[in-house]
Amino acid sequence: MPKNYIFTVINDKICQIKSKNPNLQILNLGIGDVTIPYPKKLLKAMQNALSFQSQKDTFLGYPPETGYDFLKIAIKNYYCKLNVNLDKSEIFVSNGAGCDVTNILGLFDKSDVLIFNPTYPAYFDSSFLQGNSIALLDANIANNFLPLPNVLAQKSYLIYICSPNNPTGATFSKQGLKKWVDFANKTSSVILFDSAYSYFVQDACPKSIFEIEGAKTCAIEVASFSKSFGFTNLRCGYTIVPKTLNRQNGNLNDMWNRHQCTFFNGVPYFVQKGAEFALSDEGQAEIQKNIMYYKQNAKMLKNALKKIGIGVLQSNNSPYVWAKCPKNLTSWQYFDYLLSLGVVCVPGCAFGDNGEGYVRFSGFAKRKDILLATKKPLTIL
Repeated sequence: MPKNYIFTVINDKICQIKSKNPNLQILNLGIGDVTIPYPKKLLKAMQNALSFQSQKDTFLGYPPETGYDFLKIAIKNYYCKLNVNLDKSEIFVSNGAGCDVTNILGLFDKSDVLIFNPTYPAYFDSSFLQGNSIALLDANIANNFLPLPNVLAQKSYLIYICSPNNPTGATFSKQGLKKWVDFANKTSSVILFDSAYSYFVQDACPKSIFEIEGAKTCAIEVASFSKSFGFTNLRCGYTIVPKTLNRQNGNLNDMWNRHQCTFFNGVPYFVQKGAEFALSDEGQAEIQKNIMYYKQNAKMLKNALKKIGIGVLQSNNSPYVWAKCPKNLTSWQYFDYLLSLGVVCVPGCAFGDNGEGYVRFSGFAKRKDILLATKKPLTIL
């Protein structure tokens, strides 16, 4: 396991080059953090909630560990639009997907964890720290970075699936996810489905694993308000654990409820009121503007890279650009070259061995930084 998290290493490199060249303008297209401020109406919803808390007759103490009913109902109504029916007791509001997608491992004893290579490094790190056995499944250009279970041994796994994928942006079709659901039900595996980027899906690909028949007996879904609604600082997400999900005579919904009530004290009232607004029709209209802004950033980057002959993975469902390093450079070599220009990306090898030879650019940057970056000599002549 690397000593430091990848973004710590990147920040150290930025500091080093700035110390040598203080006048270098840094264009950070690396970390996937949002840059658009909260919509005014979202802010107003949270301000009203804080005012509510300032009154003696309406003051609230600890929030419910699994979330207020008003937000659970808003989440339930959102899933109804996807033709997915949920019970409120299946929804667990949390302080973000990053926590739940790793803490969910606490439900299981030592397990065989299946992780795509490349993918979000926290899956590997948390599984490694818990002492799990880790199997890496090759995602590469040959399978469009969307591996299927037909090469796997017929045994039980905990299976991490992120769709749209971070870092590649590759997105499973319904047919692809159905193969994973069928495999999980057949082998008593559990799919840990990370839908943090589901709002960026604009085609027929599923936004939720529960759009797939049979998923409620084999899958847990972790969702986030961070990248879609700009809650990276507010911290809010949720996890869906179906009541029909049982393994080894244990009900995982009951277990996760017990886990959260023991280890988690709930999300603040005003944050949940903000999340409720974000899921309203008015809030959704505001958020879609932000989604399209970030996707347009990604499109501009793709076009600039393709124009100079750099290959990119064709995905229209992601704020990220997965680009092939030019001139057979390694991920870190290309990273260092771009950093010398003031452009920050993430070396693909940070997401797994199969990411070697690629880098990830983030469309979450400010538009002015995107425009400045596209004017740089992004390839070595």
